[in-house]
Amino acid sequence: MSDGTTPRRAWVMGASRGLGRAVAERLLGQGLAVTISARPGERLDAAHAALSELGEVDVLPMDLSEPLVVTRGLEELAARHGSVPDVVIFNGGGPPPGPVARLGVEGLDGAYASMLRPAYELLAGIDAPMRERGSGVVVFLTSSGVLEPIPNLVASNAMRSAVTALAKTAAAELAGDGVRVLCVAPGRIATDRVGELDAAAAKRLDSTVDDVAAKSRASIPAGRYGTPEEFSAVVGFLCSPDASYMTGTTVLVDGGKIGGLLS
Repeated sequence: MSDGTTPRRAWVMGASRGLGRAVAERLLGQGLAVTISARPGERLDAAHAALSELGEVDVLPMDLSEPLVVTRGLEELAARHGSVPDVVIFNGGGPPPGPVARLGVEGLDGAYASMLRPAYELLAGIDAPMRERGSGVVVFLTSSGVLEPIPNLVASNAMRSAVTALAKTAAAELAGDGVRVLCVAPGRIATDRVGELDAAAAKRLDSTVDDVAAKSRASIPAGRYGTPEEFSAVVGFLCSPDASYMTGTTVLVDGGKIGGLLS
């Protein structure tokens, strides 16, 4: 990284709320300067103001669904700061819920445009500069749906699984040059996104949000939803030199929900 061991600057996408904002807070607490990205608007402005009280923060407004937006973002940050960031956190809003038959070609294309294509742009864009520097960390925030498909989330399950495969492939290519690529898969974390999914499930099942959430919590061995702070602590560790021998893996943060032996 900047001195060969310790990261100095991070770029966190989807940082205006939820997991992205929690990760930005965590990395600031670890002493990194952080660039935050999200769609332009009041939410991003508010996040910038709040996070700036914790450390050095700048803003790069962006919409991940726009072609080449990540490519241009890397170029912009290299121009601002002299190099691409030491750490990049890829995070974006999930696509709308729905079953396979209702996704449609437009829905599939939209999920691809906002998830898989920008993930590819990121890995292609950091390849040369991070190799030349001999260090770097890329972390993709995905979903437990890559390990066990989540009902009614076909677009998320499919595209985040593709992102995971892309990350795994890149990790093997980059490891010899000191660049690490990982995925962190959240289960049920108490964020606005999970609240929205619970509300959608309640409507679909003719139930209440409280009942849906209670049943969801009961299915988790930990008996509760995780917090954004618990999730971001895992990401912070993976971005640190303490995790220097970890690459190419998906770390699950789900309170024990997924029952596989290696999950």
